[in-house]
Amino acid sequence: MRFRRELHPEGATVAARVGDRWLPLALALGATVRGAAPYGGRPRLGASADDLVGLLAGGERTRDLICGLAEEVRGLPLGPGAVTLPFAPLTLRCFTGWEQHWTRAAAALAQRYHPLHPGPVISAYEKVTRTTFPPLRPGREFYEHPTYYLGNPLNLYTEGETAPWPSYAADLDLELEFGMLLVHPVLDADERRGEAAIGGLVVFNDLSARDVQWREHSEGLFGPVVKTKGFASAMSAEVVSPDEVLPHLDCLTASVTVDGTLWSTTSTAGMQHSVGDLVAWASRGEQLHLGELLTSGTLPWGSGMEIDRWLTGGDTIRLEIERIGTLTHRVGPRGPGVGLTGASA
Repeated sequence: MRFRRELHPEGATVAARVGDRWLPLALALGATVRGAAPYGGRPRLGASADDLVGLLAGGERTRDLICGLAEEVRGLPLGPGAVTLPFAPLTLRCFTGWEQHWTRAAAALAQRYHPLHPGPVISAYEKVTRTTFPPLRPGREFYEHPTYYLGNPLNLYTEGETAPWPSYAADLDLELEFGMLLVHPVLDADERRGEAAIGGLVVFNDLSARDVQWREHSEGLFGPVVKTKGFASAMSAEVVSPDEVLPHLDCLTASVTVDGTLWSTTSTAGMQHSVGDLVAWASRGEQLHLGELLTSGTLPWGSGMEIDRWLTGGDTIRLEIERIGTLTHRVGPRGPGVGLTGASA
């Protein structure tokens, strides 16, 4: 089942997709009140009508209640409202999921920003050895267990909105990912319990300032994910329940389109660690709470840097992952790109 959050004159509510109709739950529940029975005898739905995390935590039982409610209000004029951010994550943990993205992105960063422009050396080495140039491969930890950084859950944008271009960045890039919303708390989980804690999935764009990333990587103290990432991210307005996605997660097609031009096609195949392992690793010795968001990392060919295509101010980005959905948003006008220290970028 698919969900989104809508704004109506009567207030905000979660809406569920039932058949070919979006059902605003608070409005539908209000239409079924009879006598003293709160919300037509559906107090669980009433308590979570504007709480997507709570609704998803109810799993199949809640989805059955929603289907019954939709049948009861069939024919009533419950029109759609304005779509808004579906939920506010408590935290944002951004993983690295695919070796192919890492190695291609590392090569692209070096080629664009390294003063020695090592592209020909890298190409020659890989042609002779038929292996990846060693400095481009992720570190050993990538293969041993999932790896992630803590992002900024506050500067999130959604469908139809405009994410700002940071004033200090010259090169802005997109990253096609999916996000997983936790709806059950876990601590020291195994893979099975980790996967069971996932209650919904979204399409996610981890926007990145690449010129800043190179400097933070080569000169910074805390790695290339500080000012490179914290200014803005985006996620789809629709959230899909895991029963529709997780059984097919290793074979979903995906695409990146910018201003109506297809930039790349890719898939979710070949993820280094399972989504259950991602949750399990994050929960090792650390309590995870319902409402936290974990992202997959960038799909191979899912960033402009990998194909040497770059955003310009005002571009419209459309990201799509089969079964999960789409995310379409704009980026704002390009900033002056003066760099973090004031030097012209």
